[in-house]
Amino acid sequence: MEKKVKLIITDLDQTLLKGDKSISQYTLDIIKKCKEQGINIAIATARSERAAKRYIDLIKPDIVISNGGALAKHNGEVIYRSMLSPLVSEALIKDCVLHTDIGEVTVETEMGYFSNSPNLLKNGVDYDHAIYNTYEESLDCETFKITVEAFNNKAALELATKYSECSFLAYSGEPWCRFAHKNATKDYAIIKLAEHLNTDLSQVAAFGDDYNDIDMLKTCGYGVAVSNAIEEVRQVATHITYSNEEDGVARFIQENFLL
Repeated sequence: MEKKVKLIITDLDQTLLKGDKSISQYTLDIIKKCKEQGINIAIATARSERAAKRYIDLIKPDIVISNGGALAKHNGEVIYRSMLSPLVSEALIKDCVLHTDIGEVTVETEMGYFSNSPNLLKNGVDYDHAIYNTYEESLDCETFKITVEAFNNKAALELATKYSECSFLAYSGEPWCRFAHKNATKDYAIIKLAEHLNTDLSQVAAFGDDYNDIDMLKTCGYGVAVSNAIEEVRQVATHITYSNEEDGVARFIQENFLL
């Protein structure tokens, strides 16, 4: 493979991170070598910056694409932002709270991360910044995403279709769905970042495992699926590497992109 990659983008959960949410020293060393060779490193995650903070601190990426593509920053500078309007956000939150097929409702905003579950630590320490909110009063702000515990994905999808600016995404292997602006996607953010960096998409490599990584992999010159990825991701990938438990991202980078 010709070594011409200028930007490497990786998802976090089940891609770069192992099942226990750790990052191996080997992977961190490979990322460091990429930077030494002038390759930009980006993470592209469904998490917010706050929920990804400990990984951002470890990796020190040049670029952070967070909230599933709703926000993209290069060295701290906002390059792209796509949020649901206050009006749509308020109406959708009310719909979710009142729906019998939806449990916990979380809302990511610039003001903070809110949840209507009294057990704020049930989603792990990465979400210990959550603020309890019953949503009885309007948040009155734009939202990066509204993520819900859905007992019926079809019912949740029907809610999204009520709002023309809204998109819907179900995550694999867990009963959670995300509502966001229709342009809040990883691939759209990557296109904007590539323009900002004056980098051709053929010189970009992306790694992923789940539904929200499909268009990202299709957009980039190298779309690499970890072997534990869902079948839909594997089908669109240009390459398949080892699993997240086997440092698949780092091994592929070392074997194909480092001098």
